[in-house]
Parts: sequence; C-alpha cells; structure tokens
Amino acid sequence: MSQLGSCRALLTTLNQEACDPFILKSSALLDYSPIEYEQHNLPISHITFMDDSTLIASSKREIEDRLSITAEFYTLNNTQANSAKYILLSSEQSSQTIMFDLFPSPLIPICSLTLKALALSKSFHFLGVWFCLLASSHFVHDQCSSMVKDMAILLSPKKLLAQHVAYLYNVVLLLRLEFRLQTTLFVESTINRMVSPMLSLIRQKAGFASVTPLSALFTLLSFSIQQAFGRFLSSHVASWQRIFSHPLYKTFANYMITYLQGFLDCDACPSTIDLEPWSHTFSLQTHSLFNSLLD
Repeated sequence: MSQLGSCRALLTTLNQEACDPFILKSSALLDYSPIEYEQHNLPISHITFMDDSTLIASSKREIEDRLSITAEFYTLNNTQANSAKYILLSSEQSSQTIMFDLFPSPLIPICSLTLKALALSKSFHFLGVWFCLLASSHFVHDQCSSMVKDMAILLSPKKLLAQHVAYLYNVVLLLRLEFRLQTTLFVESTINRMVSPMLSLIRQKAGFASVTPLSALFTLLSFSIQQAFGRFLSSHVASWQRIFSHPLYKTFANYMITYLQGFLDCDACPSTIDLEPWSHTFSLQTHSLFNSLLD
C-alpha cells in the first residue's frame, strides 16, 4: 500500500471510529434588537495537513483509541513516529504529565505513551500560525520583544554610527515588528518598552547619557527616528480602511461591527462608547476590531 493510500485509510478509519469527537461550537449574530444568534456545531476528530496530523477528542479514552489506531497504521506502513515531538494540549488549568494506555495489539510495540501537556498560557505553533488557548497576546509581545533584543545584541559590538543603527531601526526592525503586530496593537507605553533596547543602543552610539529622555532623543539627533507606536497605529487604521472599502471584505467588516453592537447591546458605533468595561471579556480578547477600537 502506498503512503498516500495508507494515509487516506488512516483518516477514513479515524472518522468512522470517532465516538467522542470534539464539538466546535460557533454562533452568528442574526439580529441585535433583540439579540438573536444562529448556532453551529461541527464535530472534529482530526486535522491533517501533509504529514502533520492532529488528533482531537473530548476525552482521554478517545485520544487513546486514536493513538492506538495511528500506531497500528504506522506499523503496517513501516513508518516510525517520534513521540518526543508530540505536543499535547489540554483544557486543564495547569500543565501535567499524562500517560496514555494504548489498547493491546500485536502491531503496537509500546502500549503506553507519556506526554506533558502544555500550560494554557503557553503558545504553540501549528501549520504556520501561533495559538494560545487563553486567547492571550503575550506570545506576540514576547516574540516582538525578543526580536528587538536580538537585533540590539547583534548591533551593539559593531562599529556603526548612530545614523546606521537608526536606519536599521526605521527600515528593517519596525517593518518586521509591523508585520508581527498586524492583528495585535498594544498601548503606547508597552510599545515604547518593547523597542527600548534599540533606542538605548542609538543613545549609546550617539554619545548620549543612558538617562536621556525619549523626547530629547527625538529632538537632539540630526536624523529622524520613527515613532514606533504612531507607525503601528497608522498601519492598523490603514488596514481596517482597506478592509471596509474592499468589495469582498466589507461585508465581513460590517458583520464584525454588527457583532460588537449586539454583544455590547448598543445601537451606536462601538468607537463612540467606552469599551474598557468589556476589555477582559474572553470572547472579545481575540476580536481584532474590538482591540483596535479599545487602543
């Protein structure tokens, strides 16, 4: 049996044997006066892309069944899986080590598998996209902060003028940060702390004291340094402007506005009211338009 045929057989078996799938629930706003939603339920047992498979279930027993089926197919297909690369996600509040008991079979050489679940606050990479089960933007902040620190460490020992460092900051670093932050906008104080290692390096290269205020740094230098928060805010505004004006996307954008109106129980535009009381609502923490309006 070819590898592609074996993979198809495996997916078919996983679908047929799934007795406790994970139910993905979503709702669409039909009307906001009164509030009315349309509910959708989608059973999911696995997600597979190329050779990357994800097993999904609502119970430990069902995961064990799917791991057993997968292990048998690996044996039949003369394929080995590196369990050290397995990533376990659980809805439990704390990370824990879980032992999975596979059902007895002559095709399964090892009948148990021990994995440590990731903490809910820890981010993970799946099919090129970063996720966090707590819907937190901390991993975006950590990635951007690490990017700034790495560049500052790289350039610090180099024999560069302050103008050179400022050019790399304006043209290279801010562009990369803008891409990372295209769906996440932090407050100005957070952005300033994020880019502070590079601004400190510019102070050092320009011969200024480390306590030189940021406002003085922008004023005293003969060359320009872009203001990071202003650039990122302009990028967010331009992005939403393109979305609302695009013939294919404006319907989705209007839906997002309607959803916010229904959720907040207001007839006015969400940009005209105080959104702070809803800032800790879990279902809104991943709503990019809400976060843009909030900031």
